Amino acid sequence: MSLSDLFRQLSLLIGLPAVALAGGAAAVIVIARDWRLALFAYAVLSVMLALLLSQVIPTEWALLQAIVGGLNAVMFYLSARQLRGPAFRAIPWEARWPQVSSLSSFRALAVGLAAVTFFAVRESVTLPVVSPLFRDAILWLGFVALLGLALHEEPLHAGLSLLTFLGGFQLLLLSLTRRQVFVTLGMAGQLMLGLAISYLVISRGLAALDAPHDQAGWPT
Repeated sequence: MSLSDLFRQLSLLIGLPAVALAGGAAAVIVIARDWRLALFAYAVLSVMLALLLSQVIPTEWALLQAIVGGLNAVMFYLSARQLRGPAFRAIPWEARWPQVSSLSSFRALAVGLAAVTFFAVRESVTLPVVSPLFRDAILWLGFVALLGLALHEEPLHAGLSLLTFLGGFQLLLLSLTRRQVFVTLGMAGQLMLGLAISYLVISRGLAALDAPHDQAGWPT
């Protein structure tokens, strides 16, 4: 049995669990403050999206989603590691990178309200040629990603939310139009966006480090 056959059979067996894992990973990206947890959730999301995409496009094309997601996760990890040096240890935990603009409890509450809205409207949303399972995945990823963009101004978390939105949009697009050109453009766009996010992560972190701090380590 080839890897492509194994991947396709696996995707058919775990269709609903894959959607549940993708939705949970998207929620973790929005809620979590720890960048390592957010990156792990993004990696899980990329693999689950690849499994789902393999049900509508050739497996070789779908595997590109997992590969691009893995490359982006590695780039984000290396960028974030640049901002964990000794110079940052003198800064209080609350003032360290990443500086999230809202409390985790508030973000969890916002995701809970988004879930209530999702279950209230999911049955009224119809997408042509898209199965109800894929419809739910696309709708939830869109809800959570837009919420993440609204709640986060820090480049890493906001960038991961944007990539989540693009993943849901790609799932919709390739379910409607199964053309290789859209796969290529989508993967290339995600990779270029990953490079931009990595640059912004380092720039934002270094700007916070270079800012004047008081004797307690807080930015002034």
